[in-house]
Amino acid sequence: MNPTATRSRLSRWLHFSTLWMMLAIIAIVSFWRQESWVNRIIIALLGALCAGGIAATRDAGHLERSRIEDPLLALGGAISSMALMRAGGVAPILAATATGLIGGLSVRWIKGARDYHGAPIYAGAFVGITSALVLPSFWWVLLAGVVTGFIWSLSRDAWVGIGGKMGTMALISTFAVSLVARSVHQRGPGAHPLEAHSILLAAFLVGGVAAPVTHYLSHQRGWGAVLGSSVPTAAFSLVMALLPASSLPHGNVLSYLWYGSSFVGMTTPERVARSFWAIALTGLLFTWLALRFGPVLSGMGGTAGVVALVSVFTMRGIQSLSRLKRT
Repeated sequence: MNPTATRSRLSRWLHFSTLWMMLAIIAIVSFWRQESWVNRIIIALLGALCAGGIAATRDAGHLERSRIEDPLLALGGAISSMALMRAGGVAPILAATATGLIGGLSVRWIKGARDYHGAPIYAGAFVGITSALVLPSFWWVLLAGVVTGFIWSLSRDAWVGIGGKMGTMALISTFAVSLVARSVHQRGPGAHPLEAHSILLAAFLVGGVAAPVTHYLSHQRGWGAVLGSSVPTAAFSLVMALLPASSLPHGNVLSYLWYGSSFVGMTTPERVARSFWAIALTGLLFTWLALRFGPVLSGMGGTAGVVALVSVFTMRGIQSLSRLKRT
């Protein structure tokens, strides 16, 4: 038997089973128990479309050899965003995107660095904004950052061009580490889910705009995914942070929705047909799902990325039923 073919089949099985597991966790733990039957039917339909999108995406890639720099870069990203948030008092989204911005620019300026080195830094930044209500000790967060870098290094060739991939790896790592922390009674009580009932129109406007803006900057302007996401998100989050709380009491929620919708915009044009409009609609879908994300996983780094990944696969599932289908 060809060892390369065996390795490729093992890799596809591993990546697909991981996605199915994450989809089950999101559907059962975070949505199903908190929703009405009408929403459960809608979520079940979206889940089926997402499953179709996953099945249609056969290029799962193969397991790569781990690069020693990837866990170190992810650790640096986690340290940076955690320090900004916990020690510097910076809002979580601004802390993560500022880290991504610095990392994305640094890899272009530092001699010998490569553009792909920005991805593990940004993935580590997602871990670093894990709430202290989830992991009070920073040592657990740092461990999750290293694990994220290791997972990224092994799976960097899987589902290239699908938005939310980095955040999914961050959530897998944070969730696994939090389970270990809980077993030794060092996990916090958990954070609260988003609350945006009074600003639904603004929420969907933000979600529908952030995705195509990121898509345009990342792929048409050539900024790359990390800078295309981090620059406009950092600017938006800074504006929200500077506005008086009395004028916009849910500015942190809008920042989170822009942040998560920007992951949708990272998706490459080759992954969706009529990419601009498809990405905008996927941003709206992300917003609807994000506002229903349950309390069990809230506060963990990478939650927005997983919801973005599910949204992108759902759009691919919709397009796979029609003639609007890309690679």
